[in-house]
Amino acid sequence: MKKKLIVLGSSVLSFMPFIASAQTTIQSMVATIGSILNTAIPVLIILGVLYFVYGVVMFVIASDEEAKTKGRNSMIYGIIGLVVIVAMWGLVGIVQRTFGIDSSYAPNVDLVPTFDQ
Repeated sequence: MKKKLIVLGSSVLSFMPFIASAQTTIQSMVATIGSILNTAIPVLIILGVLYFVYGVVMFVIASDEEAKTKGRNSMIYGIIGLVVIVAMWGLVGIVQRTFGIDSSYAPNVDLVPTFDQ
């Protein structure tokens, strides 16, 4: 029993630096996701709008009911896609503003300590 406690205690102590830097890791992860989304969101919005417009054109020029249904479904999927894209962008923005995380945040974590003399 004592051997298991010693192993458990030593394993917990070996992970203490990672536990202590968890805030930095979470901040850098949210900042990375935010910067990726800030880059990709405008492209995704343009693609969503183009898909919606494609659905509108297909609906307008369709002569039979099946083609009109496909056009209507394309419009609905385009709107749903735009809502999801904007919601994700807003959610990451809310998390960043709530916790004060800048999207250009780059953590300065020393994995190997240096000793200057």
